[in-house]
Amino acid sequence: MRLDFLGVGFGRSGSYWLVNCLNEHPEISIPKFSLLTEINYFPEEYKVMGLKNYMNKFKNCDFTKRVGELSTLIIFHKDSAKLLKKLFPSTKIIIYQRNEDDRMKSSYTVAKHIDLVEDNSLSLNPTYRINQEEYIRPFIKEFGKKQVHIFNLDNKNRQEELNRLFDFIGVSHFVPEGIDRIYNPEHIDKEGKIPRGTKFKPLRKTINFFKLRLRKNKKLFYTLKRNFKMDYIYQNFNHFLVEKPRFTKASEYKYSGHLGAK
Repeated sequence: MRLDFLGVGFGRSGSYWLVNCLNEHPEISIPKFSLLTEINYFPEEYKVMGLKNYMNKFKNCDFTKRVGELSTLIIFHKDSAKLLKKLFPSTKIIIYQRNEDDRMKSSYTVAKHIDLVEDNSLSLNPTYRINQEEYIRPFIKEFGKKQVHIFNLDNKNRQEELNRLFDFIGVSHFVPEGIDRIYNPEHIDKEGKIPRGTKFKPLRKTINFFKLRLRKNKKLFYTLKRNFKMDYIYQNFNHFLVEKPRFTKASEYKYSGHLGAK
């Protein structure tokens, strides 16, 4: 399968906003599932299920365009870079990042108030401070600097940052309609004082209980997740459980200039 680009950046660093901007570009085609949540297929699911389930996510993509996807958990696996280089040696790697203190705080806020945990037991996104360079270095080593692009969410000129990315992917400059939209922020209010929470907390805790136990049987977990479309059903329901923010534009969000991401 041809994969022109693959985002492997850090969670809570603008991936949800970025994937929607890429989806608007007339020369780019991404899996529609990526507009719901990240595929996060490598390396664990690939080792259990092979490449077929991953390829199925792209069956409705237009391969006359640049094709790719963004996932936020790949970078936290030590063997991801080597595996991806073996599978997709020509693929361009996109690493989106933000200030580490902001990333850490955002990840912790989401874990505590939405996932109802205070660690990364439900997600690999660290809720503690990390050295981002340690996670970036393996991809530079395997793919080389020319094949890796760092997308800086802290650049207040979003169009400038997008244009750099478009040049890297090999498409024309483009202004997405959603460039000023804010997706999946960690707070519900414009001032950033009220964390977004989860509705029906007992239900969320019940889901967490079964999810953690299902994961112990990886073959069963991934079979249900992909082959029975449970990933799609779960993510739709997951979005329903999360409180909606009271604003839609990044310019309205006074707490920070960051966009938030899944």
